[in-house]
Amino acid sequence: MKMTNVFLASFSMLFLLVSCVKEDCTRVMTYTKHTPVYKSYDEIRVDPVLEGARSLEKPGKIYLYGSLILVNEVDEGVHIIDNSNPSAPNNIAFIAIPGNVDIAMKGNTMYADNYTDLLAIDISDINNIRLESRVEDAFPNYGADPVNGILVKYLQEEVTEEVKCDDVAAWGGGNQFFDQGMQATATNTGGGVAASAGASGREAVGLGGSMARFAVYSNNLYVVDNQDMHVFDITTTGNPSKVNQVQIGWGWGIETIFPHEDKLFIGSNTGMFIYDNSNPNNPTYMSEFQHADACDPVFVDGDFAYVTLRSGTFCQNFTNQLDVIDITNLNNPSLVSTTQMSNPHGLSVADDKLYLCEGADGLKVFDVSNKHTIAENQLFHDNSLTPYDVIKVPNANRLLVVGKGGFYQYNTDDPTELKLLSQIVVEE
Repeated sequence: MKMTNVFLASFSMLFLLVSCVKEDCTRVMTYTKHTPVYKSYDEIRVDPVLEGARSLEKPGKIYLYGSLILVNEVDEGVHIIDNSNPSAPNNIAFIAIPGNVDIAMKGNTMYADNYTDLLAIDISDINNIRLESRVEDAFPNYGADPVNGILVKYLQEEVTEEVKCDDVAAWGGGNQFFDQGMQATATNTGGGVAASAGASGREAVGLGGSMARFAVYSNNLYVVDNQDMHVFDITTTGNPSKVNQVQIGWGWGIETIFPHEDKLFIGSNTGMFIYDNSNPNNPTYMSEFQHADACDPVFVDGDFAYVTLRSGTFCQNFTNQLDVIDITNLNNPSLVSTTQMSNPHGLSVADDKLYLCEGADGLKVFDVSNKHTIAENQLFHDNSLTPYDVIKVPNANRLLVVGKGGFYQYNTDDPTELKLLSQIVVEE
């Protein structure tokens, strides 16, 4: 009994000591702090406003529409660039749209996200734009607070401070799982070509880059978020109506969408999904090609899909490569080759030439006529810019590039020596 009492007393002292230590335990840490930003619906649901031209500061997605170039300013709106003369593009206006990341066009109607809402904006007269309709709550929000409103993003900053040892938020840098979903929707933002746009003149449908989450096919607009594909009927262009919502794969990590003929190719963290779109209101799953956990835009050219995988993002992956996938049999896509890359982002393929954005490693061009020797057939490399996405203009000798430094246009007559035609640089 005496030994038992001594043991209990010792255990009690140890428990008190551990409790005190735990209570007083602190350490100095440097970590990424994630501060939530909330907005009320009144702040979110602000009609788009036409302003004078703004300087590019944080360019995002790019979209070609006839002689116009639309460049997203992340979370702010859309730059309108008159590209009638590619050697001297004219930044003519800015459409302020809070929370905007993606855009697409059909006819004279621009479709744009406004946080959780979808806007249809008539830009037939660029000097007098008009909001045609708003689809409220078209996309999911990532959290709501009865006092603060809708959670729209996290502000990130590196801080050094003394924290308690049991401060889970500091150890994890904040709600990283949640923030990954926010980042995926906001910036990766992600491959979609809407349809073919000619070298000149207004076309019925425009052309988006490989990082797009919006795509137009026939009379439908397709939008992917982190887990679902939202389908809108745009037969009446100014009045989109939601007709379907399709969960993709396991319902997470969806990044990009690329329509090709009557199929939809969807890039995700874990692979490429193929959907049959012969019934445009109801896309149905056909097959998938799985890869390592990595960020993944997709571009389709003929019987091949080109998929870039990259590290250095929330995907927490160390793979940087280009996969070429044979899609001759859409029900059973197969890997043709893998080529190691530096840090690939957006891409475009035309006439067996691959135009690839390699982030900090610049813009590259490869001959891909032989899918097994791509690395040995690099034709061009410009490491003076940090490109994010690229569009090879159909039926024209021009390349559109957007990145950290701004918007660039190249002549592609000689793929071994692209000629810079013009640039609109980011103003520091």
